[in-house]
Amino acid sequence: MSTMNSGLHCTISAEMLHHLVEINFGSDTKVKEFGLLQGGLFNTTYRIHLEHTSYTDVILRLAPERGEMTAGSASDPLFSLERTMMAAEPIVYEYYRNAGIPAPNIIACDDSGSIIPRTYMFMEFIPSKQLDHASISDINKERLYHQLGAYTAIMHQIEGTSFGWPQGDGTIKGSDQWSEVLHSFAEETALKAAQVNYMSGVGEEIVAIFIKNKDLFDQVTRPVLVHNDLWEANVLVHQVNGELNIAAIIDGDRSMFADREFEAILSSESAAFHEGYDRPLDSSAEGQARRLAYRILSSYFNAYVHEHQVNQPEDGQKYRQRTLDLLQQWKQLGLN
Repeated sequence: MSTMNSGLHCTISAEMLHHLVEINFGSDTKVKEFGLLQGGLFNTTYRIHLEHTSYTDVILRLAPERGEMTAGSASDPLFSLERTMMAAEPIVYEYYRNAGIPAPNIIACDDSGSIIPRTYMFMEFIPSKQLDHASISDINKERLYHQLGAYTAIMHQIEGTSFGWPQGDGTIKGSDQWSEVLHSFAEETALKAAQVNYMSGVGEEIVAIFIKNKDLFDQVTRPVLVHNDLWEANVLVHQVNGELNIAAIIDGDRSMFADREFEAILSSESAAFHEGYDRPLDSSAEGQARRLAYRILSSYFNAYVHEHQVNQPEDGQKYRQRTLDLLQQWKQLGLN
């Protein structure tokens, strides 16, 4: 299998693409044309036009190749959540659909590694544009943000049996205690950063926040579904009866059952989003401290990922500085 490798993003040969189509759509199906889509740093994505099948326009997404090292070990370039997240995506979209949130239609998802050593999925193509498209007027964007707020509120009503990451078999990998999920996430990030001598000492500081303030986080007892990567590029919009509406919320593979306030978009300045969401954030000192800790963890994770996983050093620097600034804010709270 010939591949061009740029970090985690890794193309496949035309032969392999045709083979995957044949296995999933039947030997009568013909590939009319296909192209690699730009923009993804983690998964590798193709758009494929097919003939002689009921699906004529599909998306093929492939997760990064599976390495030889033990999944979840410090030397594994992927986080443990990243090893299982594509396989969990169909489960997440099922939650969405059942709750009335527009979601992509997944045609097939194969996590077996038997044909290719990667998880892959075929999805129906959605004619749409992303919410950050330059052609969307400010007035339309306001309305779409209101809609997004309303859908996010619905998402945050979907309860899990525990905190953590949904798995492909419908279970949740995590803990009954929110502090434990945060602690293990922080610890894994710190471990990976230490392997490459990145932001020396910072990981230990962040892990300590979640150990020393365990009770603060365990005040949260209701695990709900959060998208965890909800930004404009992951919101598709289309025109219905002359009006722009949300067509689908995509890339739900980083979703987890968490404190609803773990959702980063809740710190958005968009008044329209918050009107649609229509639920106040916890304004107590504890609520504000938790949100600050979430921002620190998220920023630190993003700093490492951009710098050492997807080779985006400029973004890495931005998140690195943000992490240090947020840590200073934490110290001013006078907590541990």
